[in-house]
Amino acid sequence: MNNYDYIVLGGGVIGMTTARELAKRGASVAIFDRGILGMEASWAAGGILSSMRPWQEHPDSAELSRRGKALYPDYCESLKDETGIDPGYFRSGLIVIDQDHIDRLLNWAQQDKEIQCIDIDNLPAAINLPQISVLLPEIAQIRPPRLIAALCKSLKLLSVDIFEESEVKKIITHNSRFTGVVFDKGSVSAGSLIITAGAWCNSILKNINREIRLKPVHGQMLCLKLKQRELISIILDGGHYLIPRLDGHILVGSTMEDTGFNKCVTETAYRELFDWAISIYPDINKATLIKHWSGLRPASGDQKPFIGSITGYENIYINAGHFRKGILQAPVSAKLLVDHLAGITSFMSLENFNPSRVENSLKIA
Repeated sequence: MNNYDYIVLGGGVIGMTTARELAKRGASVAIFDRGILGMEASWAAGGILSSMRPWQEHPDSAELSRRGKALYPDYCESLKDETGIDPGYFRSGLIVIDQDHIDRLLNWAQQDKEIQCIDIDNLPAAINLPQISVLLPEIAQIRPPRLIAALCKSLKLLSVDIFEESEVKKIITHNSRFTGVVFDKGSVSAGSLIITAGAWCNSILKNINREIRLKPVHGQMLCLKLKQRELISIILDGGHYLIPRLDGHILVGSTMEDTGFNKCVTETAYRELFDWAISIYPDINKATLIKHWSGLRPASGDQKPFIGSITGYENIYINAGHFRKGILQAPVSAKLLVDHLAGITSFMSLENFNPSRVENSLKIA
């Protein structure tokens, strides 16, 4: 039976960045996914490297987001140098048009000296924006499929053992210590376990009689293609957004639906997204639909992730619950957890994300 320093259960971007951080520090790592690495919520993401509404984000989560935003340029350059795959980092800027939040955005920007706000007055005439619209020019985006490809190749180069299409059947423990896993193709042992299964974390935790307050939130998106590229910056209107890619594709997102683990796409969601997009950018009516897909975001009740030790076990950890900020916060969350595992003082306390914390509600904003 193979023996590793760490087993990572869950092969999305959170799991892959965690495994990569461990391996780069010299640990032997195996990563498991019941499907293909990165093909659930990570692949379905838009790739905006910002919170949807940073001015009302929980302070602890906001610090992760801020550091994630600062880390990404070098992180992507490192991945590109290492693997030859460009994750598609692009500083496109983000235009906020949600009139209910403009005042709060401006107040937030005044308090944070790193934030720039620019009034919009020179956009193409074909784009319909409210009179009061604000550009955040420093916001960037990334191409999730390219990021996933780069991370997968990085893991292979770092000799991380990848177990895809491998469903874990049992977590083996002895005297409150994790020792290994049994999966559908065999068994492996390890010194520690890290659970990074996103919305599916509780299906793993039930094996050790544990549960966290996490729920899946269904999000549907569209990918469209226009012949001529006019839109450059991301446009954000509440929970809806347009993300223009450099190759002329435009992502339209996204819905937030409490449907359990149902990932079906619907005509109702298509009409909601398409009609909103046309109201902002009428030329969308001439676009070709490339794809309509969905994913399940893992949401916690207090809008910040669970990072740290699982109560009652000496060597079982979790890194999950990042909701709409999984890609943004993944590399920095991995660093925070792995710093803790290495006994290194990190940029903030892991206690801020204690998995055993109690929330008053599970309200998804």
